[in-house]
Amino acid sequence: MREKVFDASYISAFCMEMYLIIRAGIPFAEGVALLHDDEPDAQRRTILNQLHQQLELGEPFAASMRAAGGFPVYVVEMVEIGQRTGHLERVFHALAGYYERMDTLQKGIRNALTYPAVLMSMMLVVVFVLLVKVLPIFEEVFHQLGAELSPAAQLLMAVGQFLGRYGLVFLAVLVIGLAAGAVLLRSEERKAAFIAWLLQKSENWEISRLIASSRLADALVLTLSSGMDIDDSLDMAMRLVPGAFMQEKITQCKREMLLENKSFAEASLASGLFAPLYCRMLAVGFRAGAIDSVMEEVARRCAEQVDDKMESMLNRIEPTLVIVMSLLVGLILLSVMLPLMSIMTAIG
Repeated sequence: MREKVFDASYISAFCMEMYLIIRAGIPFAEGVALLHDDEPDAQRRTILNQLHQQLELGEPFAASMRAAGGFPVYVVEMVEIGQRTGHLERVFHALAGYYERMDTLQKGIRNALTYPAVLMSMMLVVVFVLLVKVLPIFEEVFHQLGAELSPAAQLLMAVGQFLGRYGLVFLAVLVIGLAAGAVLLRSEERKAAFIAWLLQKSENWEISRLIASSRLADALVLTLSSGMDIDDSLDMAMRLVPGAFMQEKITQCKREMLLENKSFAEASLASGLFAPLYCRMLAVGFRAGAIDSVMEEVARRCAEQVDDKMESMLNRIEPTLVIVMSLLVGLILLSVMLPLMSIMTAIG
């Protein structure tokens, strides 16, 4: 089993602290010792202590991170590139920004999925109570009045009786399945395979492609800020951005640059790597020698697109769930209330 790596939030904070330590002129070993002393989490303290020991032995920072463990391979490789190119300070700053945006994106996805799931669960509980507890009361009332439930109500009653008998069994199976899934996903290999499977299944969704474009833009900001040229940046971006869809586009972009002798902006447009507006911005950035700042702007706009798309999707999901579940509850109540009202009218 692979050692669990730090999450995006902590990596962002760590890289920003290392950036500030370098700017302040504090030696690496002393700076890591300060971080170790301020760290409340035991696992992180252990890794930081190992990192400090490696630095005390005179090992380079990237090699020390690799020996300490806990850091993603991409972070270690980018730090190593920063050491070779003399841009380690910029690399730490870029890594902090990259993982901060990744953490924000992950939280946004979780929030977009959590609220509809909670809303759906609450409504299903309401429907379950109506079917299992409320409908039998109405059946008893109809029986005392010498009438029968409507066909729709009888069908719902049958569903309610089935859920009443086997609901706990289904709930137990669901809980056991979730617990088994949680245990299996504790393995980093299985977790990575599961995430890869989800990415493969969702690659054709518009929101997935926007997220992939946003991650690519962030990855290019990271690599270009480290002093890498565009070819090497694309190679590294292929390792940072998962998904066959974006991998194919990056490969096509590199092919356009190599075989057709096109600029990065032209190749991006031809391969569909970025939207035409962003490609024009990149062309201007290359001519002005400000590709780093232009790529940052492209990354910011891509992130805004993802936020807007997720908000729009959430705004559609919420009322749809409310309407569907309200119609279902209304159907249940009307199936028994209308015949009951007819009986009461006849009695009156």
